[in-house]
Amino acid sequence: MASNRTAVPRAIRDHVLGEYNHMCAICGGSSPHLHHIDDDNSNHDVLNLLPLCPNHHLNDQHNPTHRIDPGRLVLFRRFKDPAILSPQFEPLYDRLRFMDDLAVESTDLETLRGRASELIAFVAALHMGDFYSGRLGELISPIDHLLFLTTDTPQSELDQRHREHHVEYVEKIGAGRNEVLRLCAELLRYQDWLPADGI
Repeated sequence: MASNRTAVPRAIRDHVLGEYNHMCAICGGSSPHLHHIDDDNSNHDVLNLLPLCPNHHLNDQHNPTHRIDPGRLVLFRRFKDPAILSPQFEPLYDRLRFMDDLAVESTDLETLRGRASELIAFVAALHMGDFYSGRLGELISPIDHLLFLTTDTPQSELDQRHREHHVEYVEKIGAGRNEVLRLCAELLRYQDWLPADGI
């Protein structure tokens, strides 16, 4: 979402460039430009700015045939792991995205349960996956309630219990989201995904 371009305040510019030693966050190249991750040129929040060399900023970021997903840039900005930008991260990232929109009205309980279970199983297959999938399981595994309902329980009560369960599960995933992202970013350091010369 682009808006009117405004100048990045000097203190913010100096802070972000200093954080990356005045080099491109992706390749370490010189003369970086500050890229607005959300494409809003007036949003100068420190976590929305990423120094990119002219090659990565102009060719990769603004070339519609090769655009890095802004969500991945947000993760890269937060965790500073180049593996987040590698093509090998894409399958894990795709499985993390279900946590982006957790409104009860726009989610289905069975879909959420399936996506969470798929993420946990996918992580389990990676190096060090047993540990990390166990932790993810604690954070986002489906909640299993023992419902003491009889066959003559009214449908309205069944529907109400199902909705309460749905809301509780969405809240559980929302509460664990940041830790799930942190654990998945940490897991990357144990994977042998990047070529010897980097991205």
